[in-house]
Amino acid sequence: MNQIRRPSIRRPFRNRLGWWWIALATTSPSCVAPIDRSEGDAGSATRVDHTAETTADPATTPLAFLDERAVRRGDLDAALLEYGGGVVLREHLLDLRLARLAASQGISLDDAMIAGELERLCDTLDPDPDRAVELLEAVRSRQGLGERRFAALLRRNALLRALVAGAVRPDEAAVERIHDVRHGPRRRIRMIANERLAEVEAALRDLAGGEAFDEIALRRSTDASRAAGGLVPPITRLDPTWPASLREAVFGLGIGEVSAPVLVEGSWVVALCLEEEPGDGTPLEAVRPELERLARMQQERVLMDRLVRELDAGLDPRVLDPRLREAWERTRR
Repeated sequence: MNQIRRPSIRRPFRNRLGWWWIALATTSPSCVAPIDRSEGDAGSATRVDHTAETTADPATTPLAFLDERAVRRGDLDAALLEYGGGVVLREHLLDLRLARLAASQGISLDDAMIAGELERLCDTLDPDPDRAVELLEAVRSRQGLGERRFAALLRRNALLRALVAGAVRPDEAAVERIHDVRHGPRRRIRMIANERLAEVEAALRDLAGGEAFDEIALRRSTDASRAAGGLVPPITRLDPTWPASLREAVFGLGIGEVSAPVLVEGSWVVALCLEEEPGDGTPLEAVRPELERLARMQQERVLMDRLVRELDAGLDPRVLDPRLREAWERTRR
Protein backbone atom coordinates (compact mmCIF):
# COMPACT_ATOMS: atom_id res chain seq x y z
CA MET A 1 0.00 0.00 0.00
CA ASN A 2 1.44 3.36 -1.01
CA GLN A 3 1.52 5.95 1.71
CA ILE A 4 1.51 9.71 1.48
CA ARG A 5 4.72 10.99 3.00
CA ARG A 6 4.24 13.65 5.64
CA PRO A 7 6.73 16.00 7.24
CA SER A 8 8.23 14.85 10.51
CA ILE A 9 6.00 15.21 13.54
CA ARG A 10 8.98 16.85 15.18
CA ARG A 11 8.26 20.56 15.36
CA PRO A 12 10.15 22.78 12.88
CA PHE A 13 13.67 23.72 13.82
CA ARG A 14 12.96 27.34 12.99
CA ASN A 15 13.82 28.41 16.51
CA ARG A 16 17.50 27.77 15.85
CA LEU A 17 17.48 30.67 13.40
CA GLY A 18 15.26 32.86 15.51
CA TRP A 19 13.60 35.58 13.45
CA TRP A 20 15.23 34.76 10.14
CA TRP A 21 12.01 33.12 9.06
CA ILE A 22 10.49 36.55 8.34
CA ALA A 23 12.83 36.90 5.39
CA LEU A 24 14.17 33.37 4.87
CA ALA A 25 10.84 31.69 4.28
CA THR A 26 10.94 33.10 0.75
CA THR A 27 13.44 34.11 -1.85
CA SER A 28 13.71 37.28 -3.85
CA PRO A 29 15.09 37.97 -7.32
CA SER A 30 18.78 38.70 -7.73
CA CYS A 31 20.10 41.61 -9.74
CA VAL A 32 21.89 40.90 -13.00
CA ALA A 33 25.40 42.31 -12.87
CA PRO A 34 26.48 44.42 -15.88
CA ILE A 35 28.88 42.67 -18.22
CA ASP A 36 32.26 44.36 -18.65
CA ARG A 37 32.94 44.40 -22.35
CA SER A 38 35.64 47.07 -22.28
CA GLU A 39 38.11 44.78 -24.09
CA GLY A 40 35.55 43.93 -26.75
CA ASP A 41 36.22 42.13 -30.02
CA ALA A 42 39.25 43.46 -31.82
CA GLY A 43 37.53 42.90 -35.15
CA SER A 44 34.30 44.64 -34.24
CA ALA A 45 33.56 47.97 -35.90
CA THR A 46 30.38 48.69 -33.88
CA ARG A 47 31.46 48.63 -30.24
CA VAL A 48 28.86 50.14 -27.89
CA ASP A 49 29.97 52.78 -25.40
CA HIS A 50 28.04 51.63 -22.31
CA THR A 51 28.94 54.61 -20.20
CA ALA A 52 27.30 56.90 -22.72
CA GLU A 53 23.95 55.08 -22.42
CA THR A 54 22.55 56.93 -19.45
CA THR A 55 19.19 58.56 -19.05
CA ALA A 56 17.18 60.36 -16.42
CA ASP A 57 14.45 57.71 -16.76
CA PRO A 58 15.31 54.75 -14.46
CA ALA A 59 13.09 52.45 -16.51
CA THR A 60 15.32 52.90 -19.55
CA THR A 61 18.70 52.97 -17.81
CA PRO A 62 20.75 49.92 -18.88
CA LEU A 63 21.17 47.33 -16.14
CA ALA A 64 23.12 44.80 -18.20
CA PHE A 65 24.32 44.02 -21.69
CA LEU A 66 24.27 40.83 -23.70
CA ASP A 67 25.83 40.76 -27.17
CA GLU A 68 25.86 44.57 -27.16
CA ARG A 69 22.12 44.62 -26.47
CA ALA A 70 21.02 46.58 -23.41
CA VAL A 71 18.78 45.03 -20.78
CA ARG A 72 16.80 47.76 -19.05
CA ARG A 73 14.75 47.80 -15.90
CA GLY A 74 11.59 48.20 -17.90
CA ASP A 75 12.35 44.84 -19.52
CA LEU A 76 12.43 43.13 -16.13
CA ASP A 77 9.91 44.99 -13.98
CA ALA A 78 6.88 42.82 -14.74
CA ALA A 79 8.72 39.55 -14.15
CA LEU A 80 10.40 40.85 -10.98
CA LEU A 81 7.06 41.95 -9.54
CA GLU A 82 5.55 38.56 -10.30
CA TYR A 83 8.52 36.67 -8.86
CA GLY A 84 9.26 38.52 -5.64
CA GLY A 85 7.04 41.56 -5.45
CA GLY A 86 4.60 40.12 -2.94
CA VAL A 87 7.36 39.10 -0.54
CA VAL A 88 9.16 42.43 -0.75
CA LEU A 89 5.90 44.34 -0.33
CA ARG A 90 5.03 42.30 2.76
CA GLU A 91 8.42 42.97 4.31
CA HIS A 92 8.13 46.68 3.56
CA LEU A 93 4.63 46.93 5.03
CA LEU A 94 5.71 45.06 8.16
CA ASP A 95 8.59 47.48 8.54
CA LEU A 96 6.21 50.44 8.26
CA ARG A 97 3.91 48.98 10.93
CA LEU A 98 6.81 48.16 13.22
CA ALA A 99 8.28 51.64 12.86
CA ARG A 100 4.95 53.24 13.71
CA LEU A 101 4.43 50.98 16.72
CA ALA A 102 7.96 51.61 17.97
CA ALA A 103 7.56 55.37 17.59
CA SER A 104 4.32 55.28 19.58
CA GLN A 105 6.23 53.63 22.44
CA GLY A 106 9.24 55.91 22.24
CA ILE A 107 11.52 53.14 20.96
CA SER A 108 14.34 53.99 18.58
CA LEU A 109 17.17 51.90 17.16
CA ASP A 110 20.86 52.48 17.60
CA ASP A 111 23.94 50.85 16.10
CA ALA A 112 24.50 48.65 19.15
CA MET A 113 21.03 47.08 18.85
CA ILE A 114 21.55 46.23 15.18
CA ALA A 115 25.05 44.89 15.84
CA GLY A 116 23.57 42.73 18.59
CA GLU A 117 21.18 41.13 16.11
CA LEU A 118 24.04 40.24 13.80
CA GLU A 119 25.97 38.74 16.71
CA ARG A 120 22.98 36.65 17.83
CA LEU A 121 22.45 35.46 14.30
CA CYS A 122 26.04 34.31 13.91
CA ASP A 123 25.89 32.60 17.31
CA THR A 124 22.94 30.50 16.16
CA LEU A 125 24.74 29.38 13.01
CA ASP A 126 27.99 28.16 14.52
CA PRO A 127 30.03 28.83 17.69
CA ASP A 128 33.15 29.28 15.54
CA PRO A 129 33.06 32.91 14.30
CA ASP A 130 34.79 32.14 11.00
CA ARG A 131 32.48 29.23 10.27
CA ALA A 132 29.46 31.33 11.23
CA VAL A 133 30.45 33.98 8.69
CA GLU A 134 30.79 31.33 5.99
CA LEU A 135 27.36 29.91 6.79
CA LEU A 136 25.83 33.37 6.90
CA GLU A 137 27.16 34.20 3.44
CA ALA A 138 25.87 30.89 2.11
CA VAL A 139 22.39 31.48 3.53
CA ARG A 140 22.28 35.04 2.23
CA SER A 141 23.33 33.89 -1.23
CA ARG A 142 20.82 31.05 -1.28
CA GLN A 143 17.95 33.25 -0.10
CA GLY A 144 18.73 36.32 -2.20
CA LEU A 145 19.42 38.56 0.79
CA GLY A 146 21.41 41.45 -0.61
CA GLU A 147 22.66 44.39 1.40
CA ARG A 148 19.34 46.24 1.46
CA ARG A 149 17.11 43.35 2.55
CA PHE A 150 19.67 41.98 4.98
CA ALA A 151 20.03 45.38 6.67
CA ALA A 152 16.24 45.64 6.83
CA LEU A 153 16.07 42.17 8.39
CA LEU A 154 18.47 43.16 11.18
CA ARG A 155 16.52 46.36 11.87
CA ARG A 156 13.25 44.45 11.89
CA ASN A 157 14.53 41.92 14.39
CA ALA A 158 15.99 44.63 16.62
CA LEU A 159 12.68 46.48 16.69
CA LEU A 160 10.74 43.31 17.43
CA ARG A 161 13.07 42.45 20.29
CA ALA A 162 12.79 45.94 21.76
CA LEU A 163 9.00 45.92 21.50
CA VAL A 164 8.58 42.66 23.43
CA ALA A 165 11.39 43.24 25.95
CA GLY A 166 9.07 44.35 28.74
CA ALA A 167 7.04 41.13 28.56
CA VAL A 168 9.99 38.71 28.70
CA ARG A 169 10.04 36.92 32.06
CA PRO A 170 11.51 33.41 31.73
CA ASP A 171 10.52 31.10 34.57
CA GLU A 172 12.34 28.26 36.34
CA ALA A 173 10.56 25.64 34.27
CA ALA A 174 12.08 27.08 31.10
CA VAL A 175 15.55 27.01 32.68
CA GLU A 176 15.09 23.37 33.71
CA ARG A 177 13.83 22.44 30.25
CA ILE A 178 16.90 23.90 28.54
CA HIS A 179 19.19 22.20 31.05
CA ASP A 180 17.55 18.87 30.26
CA VAL A 181 17.88 19.37 26.49
CA ARG A 182 21.55 20.36 26.71
CA HIS A 183 22.78 18.14 29.52
CA GLY A 184 20.16 15.49 30.30
CA PRO A 185 19.85 11.85 29.17
CA ARG A 186 18.76 11.18 25.59
CA ARG A 187 16.85 8.27 24.16
CA ARG A 188 17.37 6.93 20.67
CA ILE A 189 14.23 5.56 19.07
CA ARG A 190 12.65 4.36 15.86
CA MET A 191 9.03 5.20 15.26
CA ILE A 192 6.15 4.45 12.93
CA ALA A 193 3.54 7.13 12.39
CA ASN A 194 0.32 6.98 10.39
CA GLU A 195 -2.94 8.91 10.42
CA ARG A 196 -4.84 5.61 10.40
CA LEU A 197 -4.86 3.65 13.64
CA ALA A 198 -5.51 0.47 11.66
CA GLU A 199 -2.17 0.87 9.86
CA VAL A 200 -0.30 1.27 13.15
CA GLU A 201 -2.03 -1.76 14.63
CA ALA A 202 -1.09 -3.72 11.51
CA ALA A 203 2.52 -2.59 12.03
CA LEU A 204 2.43 -4.03 15.56
CA ARG A 205 1.15 -7.35 14.19
CA ASP A 206 3.97 -7.37 11.63
CA LEU A 207 6.44 -6.74 14.46
CA ALA A 208 4.98 -9.57 16.55
CA GLY A 209 5.35 -11.80 13.51
CA GLY A 210 9.09 -11.24 13.47
CA GLU A 211 9.51 -8.52 10.86
CA ALA A 212 12.17 -5.89 11.57
CA PHE A 213 10.93 -2.55 12.89
CA ASP A 214 12.85 -0.51 10.30
CA GLU A 215 11.39 -2.51 7.42
CA ILE A 216 7.87 -2.00 8.76
CA ALA A 217 8.49 1.72 9.16
CA LEU A 218 9.66 1.99 5.57
CA ARG A 219 6.46 0.34 4.37
CA ARG A 220 3.81 1.66 6.72
CA SER A 221 4.98 4.96 8.24
CA THR A 222 3.96 8.28 6.72
CA ASP A 223 6.44 10.32 8.75
CA ALA A 224 9.51 11.79 7.03
CA SER A 225 11.64 9.43 9.14
CA ARG A 226 10.39 6.42 7.20
CA ALA A 227 13.32 6.73 4.77
CA ALA A 228 15.67 6.01 7.70
CA GLY A 229 13.58 3.12 8.96
CA GLY A 230 11.86 5.36 11.49
CA LEU A 231 15.13 6.48 13.10
CA VAL A 232 14.93 10.04 14.47
CA PRO A 233 17.35 12.32 16.36
CA PRO A 234 17.77 11.54 20.08
CA ILE A 235 14.98 12.77 22.36
CA THR A 236 15.37 14.27 25.81
CA ARG A 237 12.62 14.17 28.42
CA LEU A 238 11.79 17.89 28.19
CA ASP A 239 12.72 18.70 24.59
CA PRO A 240 9.92 21.02 23.36
CA THR A 241 10.63 20.25 19.70
CA TRP A 242 8.92 16.89 20.32
CA PRO A 243 5.27 16.65 21.40
CA ALA A 244 4.84 15.94 25.10
CA SER A 245 2.70 12.83 24.51
CA LEU A 246 5.49 11.19 22.52
CA ARG A 247 8.19 12.13 25.05
CA GLU A 248 6.12 10.69 27.90
CA ALA A 249 5.61 7.44 25.99
CA VAL A 250 9.29 7.13 25.07
CA PHE A 251 10.57 7.72 28.59
CA GLY A 252 8.03 5.26 29.96
CA LEU A 253 9.64 2.43 27.99
CA GLY A 254 12.41 0.03 28.90
CA ILE A 255 15.26 -0.43 26.47
CA GLY A 256 14.06 -2.63 23.61
CA GLU A 257 10.37 -2.11 24.38
CA VAL A 258 7.73 -0.86 21.94
CA SER A 259 5.05 1.61 22.99
CA ALA A 260 1.33 1.24 22.54
CA PRO A 261 -0.12 3.52 19.86
CA VAL A 262 -0.05 7.17 20.97
CA LEU A 263 -1.99 9.98 19.28
CA VAL A 264 0.52 12.70 18.39
CA GLU A 265 -0.75 15.79 16.58
CA GLY A 266 -3.06 13.95 14.19
CA SER A 267 -1.00 10.77 13.76
CA TRP A 268 -0.90 7.49 15.61
CA VAL A 269 2.65 6.64 16.65
CA VAL A 270 4.44 3.59 18.03
CA ALA A 271 8.04 3.91 19.19
CA LEU A 272 10.84 1.41 19.74
CA CYS A 273 13.35 2.48 22.41
CA LEU A 274 16.82 1.53 21.18
CA GLU A 275 19.06 2.90 23.94
CA GLU A 276 19.55 5.69 26.43
CA GLU A 277 22.58 7.94 26.31
CA PRO A 278 23.34 9.23 29.81
CA GLY A 279 23.47 12.93 30.58
CA ASP A 280 26.81 14.66 31.00
CA GLY A 281 26.31 15.27 34.72
CA THR A 282 26.52 19.07 34.54
CA PRO A 283 24.68 20.59 37.55
CA LEU A 284 22.06 23.17 36.69
CA GLU A 285 23.55 25.76 39.02
CA ALA A 286 26.93 25.48 37.34
CA VAL A 287 25.47 26.76 34.06
CA ARG A 288 22.52 28.81 35.32
CA PRO A 289 23.57 32.16 33.75
CA GLU A 290 23.80 30.60 30.29
CA LEU A 291 20.53 28.72 30.75
CA GLU A 292 18.74 31.89 31.82
CA ARG A 293 20.12 33.72 28.78
CA LEU A 294 18.84 30.97 26.48
CA ALA A 295 15.47 30.89 28.24
CA ARG A 296 15.12 34.61 27.73
CA MET A 297 15.96 34.29 24.03
CA GLN A 298 13.40 31.51 23.61
CA GLN A 299 10.65 33.56 25.20
CA GLU A 300 11.66 36.57 23.10
CA ARG A 301 11.21 34.49 19.97
CA VAL A 302 7.77 33.32 21.03
CA LEU A 303 6.63 36.87 21.73
CA MET A 304 8.23 38.23 18.55
CA ASP A 305 6.45 35.54 16.54
CA ARG A 306 3.15 36.49 18.10
CA LEU A 307 3.68 40.18 17.36
CA VAL A 308 4.58 39.51 13.73
CA ARG A 309 1.48 37.37 13.26
CA GLU A 310 -0.69 40.12 14.73
CA LEU A 311 0.84 42.79 12.49
CA ASP A 312 0.78 40.58 9.43
CA ALA A 313 -2.88 39.68 9.90
CA GLY A 314 -3.77 43.38 9.81
CA LEU A 315 -2.02 44.11 6.52
CA ASP A 316 -4.59 44.99 3.87
CA PRO A 317 -2.98 47.35 1.34
CA ARG A 318 -4.75 48.69 -1.73
CA VAL A 319 -2.43 47.35 -4.42
CA LEU A 320 -2.95 49.18 -7.69
CA ASP A 321 -0.55 47.38 -10.02
CA PRO A 322 -2.26 44.15 -11.21
CA ARG A 323 1.00 42.16 -11.32
CA LEU A 324 1.99 43.21 -7.83
CA ARG A 325 -1.57 42.57 -6.60
CA GLU A 326 -1.41 39.00 -7.91
CA ALA A 327 1.97 38.47 -6.25
CA TRP A 328 0.65 39.94 -2.99
CA GLU A 329 -2.39 37.67 -3.02
CA ARG A 330 -0.13 34.64 -3.43
CA THR A 331 1.62 35.52 -0.16
CA ARG A 332 -1.74 35.54 1.64
CA ARG A 333 -2.86 32.06 0.58
